[in-house]
Amino acid sequence: MYATKRLILRNWREADTPGFIKMNQDPQVMEFFPTVLSSEESISLIEKIKSKFKVQGFGFYACELKESQELIGFVGLNIPDFKASFTPCVEVGWRIAYKFWGQGLAVEAAQKCLDIGFNEYNLNEIASFTALVNKRSERVMQKLGMTRDSAHDFIHLKLDPHHPLAKHILYRLRREDFIKHLKDKVQP
Repeated sequence: MYATKRLILRNWREADTPGFIKMNQDPQVMEFFPTVLSSEESISLIEKIKSKFKVQGFGFYACELKESQELIGFVGLNIPDFKASFTPCVEVGWRIAYKFWGQGLAVEAAQKCLDIGFNEYNLNEIASFTALVNKRSERVMQKLGMTRDSAHDFIHLKLDPHHPLAKHILYRLRREDFIKHLKDKVQP
């Protein structure tokens, strides 16, 4: 379990399932995914996330508000299971319920995950990617101090190349840039 000012990043609980299902069936949350997820698909995703923790040692944490213990989504580190010019790699990713958007929670939680990746898992680089049209997630990447690597933008292999979400952009952050970004944030 990890904590930030407003959030707890923790293991998944059975009680998280209904909220996770609801979030994954919200068309706003899933706007930049091929489709909303069925209840069964959301349950399967939780099981997949849990199994990745066992294999990788890290994964997508259930993310809750400290104040209310309400699940707001997931944030964490993952090794993507597809091939691209930049894989294998470790990515930072998030999915936050709509009612919690616009509060900086994705940035706050992802910042903690970057810290975990660089300082606990001794990673040299962490990537993030999203559909080209997903400007909100791209903005989160920029706020995290990540840099666009357009030479490695890609067509997502799990989508038809002509699908409107197929074109993906890649951002990267190296350990030394993460440290510099943190120092720059605390400078007066």
